[in-house]
Amino acid sequence: MNAKKNTTTTNKTKARHMAAAAEAVRNRLGLETLEDRKRDALNFHDISVASIRDAIALAFEAGFAAGSSAPAPFKYDPADPGAMLDTLEITKKTGRPTGGTWVKGNIAGHAFEALVFPEHATDAAYELDDSRISKLWLQEHFTHTEVACFDRGWDRKPTTDAAKALVGLLAAGLAEHIFGK
Repeated sequence: MNAKKNTTTTNKTKARHMAAAAEAVRNRLGLETLEDRKRDALNFHDISVASIRDAIALAFEAGFAAGSSAPAPFKYDPADPGAMLDTLEITKKTGRPTGGTWVKGNIAGHAFEALVFPEHATDAAYELDDSRISKLWLQEHFTHTEVACFDRGWDRKPTTDAAKALVGLLAAGLAEHIFGK
C-alpha cells in the first residue's frame, strides 16, 4: 500500500513540475496556449532564437529541479503586493559624486538595479512615475530573463504580471526606503 501511495505522490509531483515548466515556457514564448487548435494561423508562430534559447533553459532548469527533488521556483502572486514587498533585500548601495545612488537588490524572485535620487528630476520624463527613479532594470532569477528596463524612458515595459507589480512597488517606495523621505 505504501509503494502505491509513494508512486502516486511522485506522479503528482512530476505532473506539477511539468505543468509549471509548460506554463513558464508558454509565457516566455508569448503564446496564448500550448494546445493544438487545429488551425495553422493559431498553431504556427514566429519566435526569436533568444526566446527559444530561454525556453530551453526554462525546460532544463525545471527538469533539473524535478530530477534533484529541488523545489520548483516559487511564483509570487502579483495580487499580493505585501508578500512580494516582504522579500525586498537591498544588497548594495553606491553613491555617485554627481548625485543619486545606485541600488542593487532582490525582490520576489527577481534581481533589480536602480538609479535613485533624493529629489525629483527637473524633467518629469526622466523619472519613472514620479518615483525619483531614473533607471530601473529587473530580471527574473529563475530564467535570467530581463522583464523590465527603464532608462529615462521605457526600453522594455514590464513583460509579466509579476514585473508590472514589482515595478509599481519599487516606484512607490524605493526612494523613500533609500533616503528616508
